[in-house]
Amino acid sequence: MFPDHGHRRIAVASPDDIATARRIAAERAEGVLADEEADRLDRLVAALAEHALGRPDGTLLIARMRSGAGVECLAYDRDPDTPEPPAPSEDDALAGLGIALETVRAQADRFHVHVTPGIGSALLARVLRPGADDAPPADAMVQTGAVMVERGGGEAARGGPFIDHWYVSCAPARGGDGPCGIALMIDGDTVAGGNAAADAEGGCDIYGPPRYPPTVMTPGVIRQVETVVAATVPGLPAPMVVNAIRRDLKGRPELGLSEDKTLAQIGRAAVAVLRFDGRAVDYTALGTVAGAVVRPQELTALGGRWALIGFNPLAPAAVHLLWGPGDHVVLYTGGCARLPALFIRRDLRMVEPTLAALVLLRDGAVCDDDHTVLVLRNRADRVPASAA
Repeated sequence: MFPDHGHRRIAVASPDDIATARRIAAERAEGVLADEEADRLDRLVAALAEHALGRPDGTLLIARMRSGAGVECLAYDRDPDTPEPPAPSEDDALAGLGIALETVRAQADRFHVHVTPGIGSALLARVLRPGADDAPPADAMVQTGAVMVERGGGEAARGGPFIDHWYVSCAPARGGDGPCGIALMIDGDTVAGGNAAADAEGGCDIYGPPRYPPTVMTPGVIRQVETVVAATVPGLPAPMVVNAIRRDLKGRPELGLSEDKTLAQIGRAAVAVLRFDGRAVDYTALGTVAGAVVRPQELTALGGRWALIGFNPLAPAAVHLLWGPGDHVVLYTGGCARLPALFIRRDLRMVEPTLAALVLLRDGAVCDDDHTVLVLRNRADRVPASAA
């Protein structure tokens, strides 16, 4: 089952696709937005889809916000005729958007645009519940943005349930440690029972006999892994968090957690764990999850060990890197390439992290797959001194 906080992707090529986008938005609004906000979301999505319809590869992505604050709508295109954005004015810093996007902006509680001349545009618009706030908590060391989309064709193409997952949790100060947090990413097999790889042309190929069970990211599995990870904040370094996940998947009763043997079904998944505070990150990865700490005009790769959650008993490798206010961590699952360098080339340092993740997905995906891109911005300089 595709999670509600995952982005449903709609390629807008006909008026029928506009109707599909409006239907998906209505589904995501149910139980989250009141009637007035849901109507506003419908008008926003209709205008955003109308804008995308007239552009090459115009695409919408719609999801419930993981915080529960509202519904998020993203859009991108690959229009080679995209011009330089208009110069900001005192009256309107985003003048000249066109009628459709002016409508989107009027209906949205949050609106951001990123334009790359000759490449395309990307947009973020949110409709929030009354009184809700999409800003990070005052004592959170990071601002988080993520885009998660499923393989083309959905579950039928994958041969099983959705297999990517991400999770970020920030903890308040404890003793002299100050605020800190943890991020988790899981990347499973792209096809049940087979092996997937990127060929020399950048496409994906499936090879070999069906030797292994599929990765299964059911809601129960997700809750279980998050329980293990959340119990380590603050506390264990990243390698020990990964080992805690692995032990739990083997059903060790002394952990006091679930002994459900179906948890072993994510044994062939790759995993990355990032521990962070305002000064440094502590990172461990097994398998295909990649990433880097990105500073102004400089990046440092976050390496990992080739292994899977349930295979290769060697202790996971770890890296410890310094980062400071305004620096970023970019993490991404298989099927994308060179995203940290792209982050610098697209000048995404000051861009809202979710919108930055969208630009990276648009320009960095190399094959059809489940994709997750996670961007964390260090905001230690905005944490109150009493918390830090």
